[in-house]
Amino acid sequence: MAQQLNPNNYTSINDEINTLLTSGAYSGITITVFTDSNQTTIANTGSGPVENKTISQISHTSLHVNNDGQEVPATITLQFNDGTSITAVDGVDSYWYSLSGTVFQPRVFGTL
Repeated sequence: MAQQLNPNNYTSINDEINTLLTSGAYSGITITVFTDSNQTTIANTGSGPVENKTISQISHTSLHVNNDGQEVPATITLQFNDGTSITAVDGVDSYWYSLSGTVFQPRVFGTL
C-alpha cells in the first residue's frame, strides 16, 4: 500500500529510508510516486514519470510567513540521482509513494 507523500510525513519517509539502508541489503533506495492511493497513475514531472527513481536527497520546509507577510505552505522535495526532482506542496499536491531498495551487489576483484 502506498503512503502519502506530504511534508507532515517527512520523518516517516526518512525512517523508512534509513531502515532499508541500515539493513545492509540495499545500496540505494528507489521511489515511485503516484497521483492516487491505489497506485494506478504514476506522477509526471516536466522530465517524465517518477518511476523507480533513485533518491539522492530529501528535504522539507515548514509552513512560514515570508518577508512580504504572505503565508508559504510547507513542502517536501525529493531529488533524484538523474538531476530531476519532485516537490509536494501541502494542501496543493496529492501524491503517494512506494519505496524499494536497490539490492547491494558486492564487487569481486581478481580471481579466486
